[in-house]
Amino acid sequence: MKLNIIQKRFTSEEEYFLFEEKCELRNELINGNLIAMSGVSIEHNDITFNICLLFKMLLKGQDYRVFIEAVKVKNPSGNFFYPDVMVCHTNPHKYYSEAPILLVEVLSESTRTYDLTDKFIQYKQILSLHYYLCVEPEQQVVIFYFKNAEGEWMTETYSKETDVVNLPQLNTSFTLKDIYKPE
Repeated sequence: MKLNIIQKRFTSEEEYFLFEEKCELRNELINGNLIAMSGVSIEHNDITFNICLLFKMLLKGQDYRVFIEAVKVKNPSGNFFYPDVMVCHTNPHKYYSEAPILLVEVLSESTRTYDLTDKFIQYKQILSLHYYLCVEPEQQVVIFYFKNAEGEWMTETYSKETDVVNLPQLNTSFTLKDIYKPE
């Protein structure tokens, strides 16, 4: 992936947040560099929206917050990212969360390698994170990373409409049909 890196340094997180409020584009902040976020396809948008609605429904009445695309996550290294969907158990800071339980990235040609490798390495630093879903928008494939009972990261790949993704930390599950062909 060719990252659109902008050389701009900030003296504080607040300076970055003020910049983001005024900026027309969203920018992740990684190791002090701004990474401009590109636009998305209609398929990407549809899948992201389906996933957000799915988790809103699955977690309704529980003490979880579900965010879509515009709320940042901060890892312990001080880097900020815009996951496509994020589920948190606690109320986040005004602009970001440091304690997500689940993060979702909807993949694209330009972000696939970055989301599956570099971004996942960054996300794994977040102690509260138990689940990372990488979802293909143009074909029915979900790559599911999860922590096992020993706290080690494992992975499973799903491709059938009836495949069930279990999320015991959230006391819920869903099928691929719920993402790709919701009723």
